[in-house]
Amino acid sequence: MDTPADSRPILVALGSEAHALRLIQAGFLLARERSAPWIAAFVDRGPGTAAEDAEQIQVWLQEAQRLGATLQRVEAPTLAQGLAELCRRNRAQALVLGRSRDRWPWARLGHSTADELQRRGLDTELVVLEDRHELSAQDGGSIDFSAMVGALLVLAAATGLAWLVPREGSLALVLPVYLLGVTFISHRWGARLGVLAAVMSVLLYNFLLETPRFQRAANHWPNLLFFLLMLFAAQLVVGLLRRLRQQAQVVKRRELHTASLYLLGRALARSLTREEIARTAAEHIRRVFKAEAALLFPEGEGWTVLPGPAVLEGLPSPPDLLVRLAEGERLGDPLEPLPVGEATCLSLTGTDRSEGVLRISTEAVQGLPPRTWELLKAFAVQIALALERLRWLEEARRAQVQNETERMRSTLLGAIGHDLRTPLAAIHGAASSLLLPGEVPESTRRDLLAMIQDESERLAHLLGNLLDLTRLESGAVQVQKEWQPLEEVLGSALGRLERRLGALPVEVELPEQLALAPFDAALLEQVLLNLLANAQRHAPGKAVSLRAWSDHAWLHLEVADRGPGIPEAFRERVFDKFFRLPGAGEGGVGLGLAICKAIMQAHGGTIEAQERAGGGTTFCLALPMDGLPPVAPEGGL
Repeated sequence: MDTPADSRPILVALGSEAHALRLIQAGFLLARERSAPWIAAFVDRGPGTAAEDAEQIQVWLQEAQRLGATLQRVEAPTLAQGLAELCRRNRAQALVLGRSRDRWPWARLGHSTADELQRRGLDTELVVLEDRHELSAQDGGSIDFSAMVGALLVLAAATGLAWLVPREGSLALVLPVYLLGVTFISHRWGARLGVLAAVMSVLLYNFLLETPRFQRAANHWPNLLFFLLMLFAAQLVVGLLRRLRQQAQVVKRRELHTASLYLLGRALARSLTREEIARTAAEHIRRVFKAEAALLFPEGEGWTVLPGPAVLEGLPSPPDLLVRLAEGERLGDPLEPLPVGEATCLSLTGTDRSEGVLRISTEAVQGLPPRTWELLKAFAVQIALALERLRWLEEARRAQVQNETERMRSTLLGAIGHDLRTPLAAIHGAASSLLLPGEVPESTRRDLLAMIQDESERLAHLLGNLLDLTRLESGAVQVQKEWQPLEEVLGSALGRLERRLGALPVEVELPEQLALAPFDAALLEQVLLNLLANAQRHAPGKAVSLRAWSDHAWLHLEVADRGPGIPEAFRERVFDKFFRLPGAGEGGVGLGLAICKAIMQAHGGTIEAQERAGGGTTFCLALPMDGLPPVAPEGGL
């Protein structure tokens, strides 16, 4: 029982040539048009296939498989025999194969293979695709009237020059004249007109031999044979030269296409917004294809057009246009162009969804040859990937912000939860004890009230640190820099710390004449208080070294303790909010050093932790000496 024609598959013969991509697209469209399955096949003709050709064939087969084709491979001594076997085995209703004009006649996949298949009597429709190459258009088209007139004029001129040969001269002088004429015609107007000119040259040459002027010339036939051989040799040389020129132009065009893609990709890589991507894409398409282009992004029931405003008359709404473009995507060809009014639209499809629509004026792209149209599709892929990269970056940035927010919330709750609960519990217990019925001894009452005061101050200090850090990071705190001596700030910080903690073993080392420096005294005093308090907490009773010196550009301070030290892996993290060293024990929530870093950054300075020789940690601070210090007046008031 015969298989119904509609269910018989479409067979596509693939090789390693570049036009195999056109064969794949043609087979895909033909199979979709006829609602039939299709097969991508390759005929293996033995071990003569180069490794790079085998790799390229594999690429084409994978691309066909991605578009829904079934892959088949057959071994056969000739291409025609292998294709015939595949057609019979699969009962193919149509065979799509290509014909390349860039190969020698005996190696072409065109008429010779098609004719051989037709002679085998296959019940298969043959669809032969030309390798439409702009450079070979002069070889494959019809001879126009202007070329014919030009060839006749060249032959007439050659005949006139031949007639000027002296009566007694040798006919060998006539041969180069026609040879040059035929060579010029072949080079200028193509091989077909060159063959016709060669035939006419033979007739004209024979006519000259029969004229009274050359009747006495001897050995006519050897000269005529030599003349024919020279004409054919000229045709062969001109053909080889033309082929070399075409190949050179093909290489040049491919280099230009590669350079265009490289420049577009590099420009898109630097684009950080949709506006920049659209502007870059429109500029490159205008320069390469001489066409106006715009990117369309759906916004509700309308379109956002970038770059700049554009006329959208006749453009469907986003749901309608995206559905029409998605039809080709569902069938495996997301880059199939869709004519819409006076424009052509391509879907900018990424890896998971459509990023928008590329709209190009139809008039500019109607005459694009296949290779140039493939370059435009490559442009569309580059633009889609750039938009997808931008979307992923935005999503990653939002996810990072969300994760950081959650982390900060969890860290904040975990860090200050204990420190808030402990003083609150103490305050609540002391207040409850004071409210108990009965007399409370005066000493007990005073101890409970002192506990409430101390724990309240602890809570106020913690909340004050949180408020200060928030204001510093948000920029709400304005740094009031004034040129002033550092000694006053050091004395004030040490005095406040001694009133709170008692006498401190601090070794201060200052030069005799320390230069004035520009800084905010209140903020710098807060830095010193935090560093000195940390030193006393981690190394109680041990001396703390405080040094300061200045040069022409910076004011340097060092606060060094003899505590357990900070491991190298944590010397940068200790300045993060709510970070505490492993095993740090009770006390502090990790805000003191974060506040110091924020204050130093607000001054344009730096702070870092270093290992101290002999054990401990040294905090190095540097404040910039911006501007010039004030000059004191020479005389008094």
